[in-house]
Amino acid sequence: MKIAGLVGLSLCFLARSVFAGEVSWNIWLQSPEVSQGGVAEIRASGEDIEVVKGFFRNQEITFSAGQGSYDAILGVDLEEKAGPVRIAIQGWNKGGEKREKSVILRVREKLFPREKITVPEAFDRLDEATKKRIEGEQEQINQLWAISSPRRLWEGRFVAPVSGGITSPFGLRRVVNGSPRSPHGGVDLKAASGTEILAANHGRVVLREEFFFSGKSLVLDHGGGLYTMYFHLADFRVEKDSQVRKGDLIGWAGKTGRVTGPHLHWGVRLNGARVDPFELLEATGDRQGAVGRKQ
Repeated sequence: MKIAGLVGLSLCFLARSVFAGEVSWNIWLQSPEVSQGGVAEIRASGEDIEVVKGFFRNQEITFSAGQGSYDAILGVDLEEKAGPVRIAIQGWNKGGEKREKSVILRVREKLFPREKITVPEAFDRLDEATKKRIEGEQEQINQLWAISSPRRLWEGRFVAPVSGGITSPFGLRRVVNGSPRSPHGGVDLKAASGTEILAANHGRVVLREEFFFSGKSLVLDHGGGLYTMYFHLADFRVEKDSQVRKGDLIGWAGKTGRVTGPHLHWGVRLNGARVDPFELLEATGDRQGAVGRKQ
């Protein structure tokens, strides 16, 4: 699988290692610097390599074989501390010999937008039963990140699930009635009730539930630690554990859950990190569409 953008070695950071027998092993970072909430692209190549694995923040990075190379993408969480971080790359040659090489990725701080709002206290107050429900639902979602399909299910570029513009940006820091809330882990996209919601890429439905905050919610596992999330749906079109293809109808936009109007919340998890969905579009090939939608 070829990841768009891993070309032009003058723009890439290159690290070299050598297997026994003077076999060359090269590793490229498309860029040595990535913003918080961004996606980094990595390529490893070598004439004698048969298996490549990567590790970042104790999360495995899945590499897929391409034409003479192994490619991967990794996510940098929106709250990752700015500064240098180490990525460990392991490779095995045809003789089963293992070598490891580290590359350094510099995380660049990003200034996310902030918003202060005031709502009626009754809207912001939760009773104990509701709090317990929310805790259980959050745990249910968190457990998903540990059961990803080990092989890559997605192919080619990702696509946006709806064509509407952004109504609430990724990483938004919101202060409600004077209290700071968790940063916005996805993007809210404009979508009238009943708008068709499409799968961003091939995958498997690993969650199909109705939750307190996110309403009718779908999560797709695209393999290799990559997930997409679709919240506040009016209804589902797919069943849990079903396989979907890129562009398949998976549900309809609505206003279920804790929202004031219809829209789609679209989120991405990549090797455990909360990343901007439009950074995923850009990293997998839809650079023009991603830039246009983020503006």
